[in-house]
Amino acid sequence: MAKVSVIATLTVKDGKADEFPAAFEDFFRHVESEDGTEEYVLHRSTTNPNVFYMTELYTNQGAFDAHAGSDAFAKLGASLGDYIEGFDLQLAEPLKAKGANR
Repeated sequence: MAKVSVIATLTVKDGKADEFPAAFEDFFRHVESEDGTEEYVLHRSTTNPNVFYMTELYTNQGAFDAHAGSDAFAKLGASLGDYIEGFDLQLAEPLKAKGANR
């Protein structure tokens, strides 16, 4: 089975960007225990402080489905309503990468 990449663009409401990363603290602890999650990285734009990117890499579709269907993911989603102004989610199949486990 092919690996699954996720690239999410999250636009945060004005005045919420500095506190936004802290909203992920508990969820990152959960992600560490997911067997099929290889990478889970929150990035902040260097040109627009209200824009964040989440890049994710899963061993296969089943691992992504388990991640997205978890109670922890549902809890995270419910907690982000006060922060998120807009988002875009792209699923992709990684073709080339540098580094271990790819």
